[in-house]
Amino acid sequence: MIGNTDPRAVRTRQKLVAAFHEEIRDCDPGVMSVSALARAAGVNRTSFYQHFASPEDLAIHALSDLFDVVRNADIAMRSQHSVPAAEASRRALHEIVSFVHQRRESYVRLLGPGAAPQLVRAVSEAFTERTVQALEQMDSRPAGADPRVTAQFLAGGVLGVIGAWLGAQPGPWSANQLVEMLVQCLPGWLNAD
Repeated sequence: MIGNTDPRAVRTRQKLVAAFHEEIRDCDPGVMSVSALARAAGVNRTSFYQHFASPEDLAIHALSDLFDVVRNADIAMRSQHSVPAAEASRRALHEIVSFVHQRRESYVRLLGPGAAPQLVRAVSEAFTERTVQALEQMDSRPAGADPRVTAQFLAGGVLGVIGAWLGAQPGPWSANQLVEMLVQCLPGWLNAD
């Protein structure tokens, strides 16, 4: 039902995502229960399962929405040449880092050093899928640059660095400094016009 655009379904998903963000501040996602999430969202368990298979699935959805927004904005900026490619990369990374930074207490549990490996893997796979779609539409991609391999590299690198950054208390860099360092790590052709 994640694709369901009925206003009631959308509201239910929004309630569940909000409840997830509240609950994860105090609870490891590996022990989070469907009952607790449904109760916090003000919905029943059946409604939860109409949208998500598990709390981990809900966590992935919460980040996947961000990846979709970032991917769409990045594709639009690059295809319309509204900003230089390096700026498109910077803005996309800024959106991701800012989103995670604003929810640091939650996302340190999802991406930080103590995160469950299957959850990190699932988030990385979601990031990869969205990135593949963006890379396939890039005119500047070199002929030998496989979109899937590049997307896996970017997802693993970006999420790995963000996870380490989240786990460092206090963080050695500001969110803006982290974005600039990540931009420098990108393959040169991604930032070329």
